[in-house]
Parts: sequence; structure tokens; C-alpha cells
Amino acid sequence: MKNLTISLSIAFLLTMAALPCAAFNGTSTSPDPAEKGADNSLVLLMEGNLRFVKGSSVYPNQTSHQRKVLALQGQNPFATVITASDSRVDPVLIFDRGLGDLFTVRMAGNVAGSDTLASVEYSMLALETPLLVVMGHTRSTLIHAAIDKVELKGHLVQLLGKLEPAIKMTRVLYPSLKGRQLVDKVAETNVRQVMRDILSQCPAVLEKVRSGKARIMGAIYDTDSGAVHWLGP
Repeated sequence: MKNLTISLSIAFLLTMAALPCAAFNGTSTSPDPAEKGADNSLVLLMEGNLRFVKGSSVYPNQTSHQRKVLALQGQNPFATVITASDSRVDPVLIFDRGLGDLFTVRMAGNVAGSDTLASVEYSMLALETPLLVVMGHTRSTLIHAAIDKVELKGHLVQLLGKLEPAIKMTRVLYPSLKGRQLVDKVAETNVRQVMRDILSQCPAVLEKVRSGKARIMGAIYDTDSGAVHWLGP
């Protein structure tokens, strides 16, 4: 038993030695402002999601020191992420990032209302984030309700109405889809619709994209696997 304990201890120490320092203290170096670009930002998101899927998240930039730095210096996020308010979808966790890394805009149904558009303009123009990610997700209960025309009251009626164009377009393009396949495809269509809405209603953002100073990318988060599937610009 003693030999077994020693062997396990050695194996544990070797495993810990192979891990990055961030795994111990929860810190990580954020992108330098001079190096902050869409390509680097996208790589950081992809790497973080890979860690999340594998269950090897390092939880960077979540220390008391990081809080103090942000309080004194202000925020400098390297990406903006628009996604639903669904409790299963948390961009900071999904991309294994920390405080000050991502500017998140969350709205039930992941639709582009005036508040969403204003938030995007603030993040991309005032904070100058170089990458904008519009991320839908699978198994959306709100999209399912919109497809089934569930009777709702209050402001939800208007919210579901914003999903109707994506539902109609998906039915035209994929008439054979039903059930969950239809729900997930509508989520993808809605992502592309939100991207179009942003570029058509936010001329300053469109100009940044056209000039190459910023990039907009669509994505779908798989609530089963935890993986983010990229749809492209």
C-alpha cells in the first residue's frame, strides 16, 4: 500500500508539472492592446473552447489582482459576443476566459433589438473590440416555442415575432426539417439574420468590417458537446 501511495504521489506531481502556471493561480496574460486583432482574438476563443470541451479549463484572469487592475485601468476586451440569455450558455465559461476579456451582449432569443445594436456599437466603436461573434445555440426552448406558436403574453409576444423571419426562411430553404433539426437550423438562420441586421443598421460597424479593422463571425454552441461550431463571416 505504501508503494502504491508513493507511485500515485509521483504521478500526481508529474501531472501538475505538465500543467501551465495558469492552472494553479487562475491567471493568464490578456492580449496586449497593440497585438489585439481579430485573428488573435479568434484563436484565443477557439483555444479556450477546446479546453472547455476537454474539461481542462484554466479559468484565466479571475484573481483579485485582475479585479484591481480592471478597476484602475478600465476594460479592454478582445472580443464581443452576442448570444442568448439561456442559462446553459455562458460565453466566459464556454471560451474559458475571465474578467475583462469578453464584452457579452445577451438577449433572450438572441435577436437584434435596439438595445443589442447599441451595445454592439459601444463595444466595437468605443472599446474597439476587433472581433464580433454572434453565437446561437442548439436546443433553444424559445425558438421551439416560436415554431410551435405557443401562446404567450406580455413582451414575449414581440420577442417571438423577431424570430419569425428566421423561421420562415428556414422552412423555405429546408422544407423537410422537423423537430429538433428544425429548431437547430432556425438558430443558425437567426445568427445570420442578426449579422445582417448589425451590418445594415450600424453603418459605423459596417465600415470597420469593410476596412479590415474588425471582423464579424457567426457560431453555434452545441449544448450537448460544449463545442462551438463556426459558421464563418
